[in-house]
Amino acid sequence: MHPTTQIAKNHILISRSLFHEAMRVSESKAYKKSVQKIALILIALYLAVAAWLWYTGGSLFFLLGESVFLGALLFWLMVMLPNTRRNSKYKAMVQGSDSLPERTVVFYQDRLSVTSNTGKITWIPYSDVAGWLETKNLYLLNCRNNISVLLDKKGFVEGDFKTVKSFVFDGPAISDRIN
Repeated sequence: MHPTTQIAKNHILISRSLFHEAMRVSESKAYKKSVQKIALILIALYLAVAAWLWYTGGSLFFLLGESVFLGALLFWLMVMLPNTRRNSKYKAMVQGSDSLPERTVVFYQDRLSVTSNTGKITWIPYSDVAGWLETKNLYLLNCRNNISVLLDKKGFVEGDFKTVKSFVFDGPAISDRIN
């Protein structure tokens, strides 16, 4: 096959909900572990304060205030901060436009291309594709340089993900694909 032969083609309109779905599944494991460690430290400190108050006969009103503060802090760390990060990344992708971002991903023999609705084309060699994830509505290709390519499960115009997956991850070596 010729290197410019299309294997598959996917078109996606990236709504805010689809973007959030992708971000939730692809968030850094290191970030999640850091938040869990901070939460454990805060809970340990809370328990130490509670034990100290119980031992000294301190005010339970103070403990109630600490409980509210701890709850608010944990809520901010686990819910608000990640949502804020997702929203800012989505706004950067939209770039002030009123229309939804669109991407067309075309899979060739040795690489894939991602074309945005502005016409910008990004080429990604298959050697840069490290793995994939699946959500309810999407497939995500994780690539080097912190790049994720979103594929709509219902957006395949040509081919399907099974073909893409078998070719990109299980297929012949790159030198065999080009020839």
